[in-house]
Amino acid sequence: MSPTPLASAALQQFICGAGMGLGRKDDSQVVKVYERITGVPVGGSGSGSGGGKTAASEEVEKGVKKNVTVIGIGAMGGGIARSILSCEEVCTVVGYDRSEELMENFHKEAIAVGKGASTTALPTELDQAVTKKTNVVVIVLVNEAQCEDVCFGGGGKGTNLLTCLQEGSCVILCSTVSATWTRKACKQFQSKGILFVDSPISGGPARAKTGDLSMFVSGDDSSLRAAMPILKSAGRHEEVHIIEGGAGMGSTVKMVHQLLAGVHIACAAEALALAAKAGVDVEQMYDIVNGAAGASWMFTDRGKRMVGSTEPEVKSALSIFVKDLDIVYSEAKALQSPIPIASVALQQFINGVGLGLAMKDDSQVVKVYESVTNIPVGKWS
Repeated sequence: MSPTPLASAALQQFICGAGMGLGRKDDSQVVKVYERITGVPVGGSGSGSGGGKTAASEEVEKGVKKNVTVIGIGAMGGGIARSILSCEEVCTVVGYDRSEELMENFHKEAIAVGKGASTTALPTELDQAVTKKTNVVVIVLVNEAQCEDVCFGGGGKGTNLLTCLQEGSCVILCSTVSATWTRKACKQFQSKGILFVDSPISGGPARAKTGDLSMFVSGDDSSLRAAMPILKSAGRHEEVHIIEGGAGMGSTVKMVHQLLAGVHIACAAEALALAAKAGVDVEQMYDIVNGAAGASWMFTDRGKRMVGSTEPEVKSALSIFVKDLDIVYSEAKALQSPIPIASVALQQFINGVGLGLAMKDDSQVVKVYESVTNIPVGKWS
């Protein structure tokens, strides 16, 4: 007995499709099960935009050297901050983080390339990192609560970005948060004359260091023009995707992306656990799938860690997918759009947290299945 909750949810969708008379149609038309419920067509919109570039997105503000502060300089934010150091349109880059060690290391690097802040003292408060000279702030924080506090909180001191930033400055939000929160934040900043760009990211720490991230960018034309030099220094040019519809649409695209990413990781775990339970050599199973139609980027990347002989380095913590798939769940519920498979995947990651795996690599959701089958997938298990 080996649990297959995601496969079971998928089966129900195909059964629904057969009930709708789609039994002899191409299997891709299972999408019509979702269309029937949402009332919104997926195919045939003709809205492809060749990457979503707009005239405004290709324009760059000229003659204004930017003083940039990056808030959150951990694995992703630190890479982004270092990529921004190479941007010709940037005068200074300040890194702000709860970790003094991270700030000190980045400050030395910024000074070394002539783009450090004028003061030698590290900022201990937000208003020391974001001053009247700051005209761009890049936010790379872990969750919505942290973003809310930095942007509009500050406790009794009342020190936050809304109070620190000058009119005409620009906020670039790179954190993965809900589109609902993003739109609210945009309105609050715009009420003070502050530009706002919604730009969640994908690609991991290695690509962040090389300025090779995928970025899902949305905002009004003025905001995009102000942010474009920074975005192009942090993201690979063809992967800086401009999403029409204003702030919030970038976060919506990231939400859909994370639905696929989370489901693929959980499905990889489910498949490999089933193979192990059935007595198949999991390394051979992994190699076979990689050369066949069932492969995905996530299967290739995370599956390798699942079948490995040593405990994997934490590239992305399992708890992140609890957060991200919960955003998917909440936004889909508000939109009344069914997500049966993603909902089951979320539960598997929640189960992982319950097993004490919150800060382990997200590939270790496979241990949720191992705990039920009593058959190890990885050799180190």
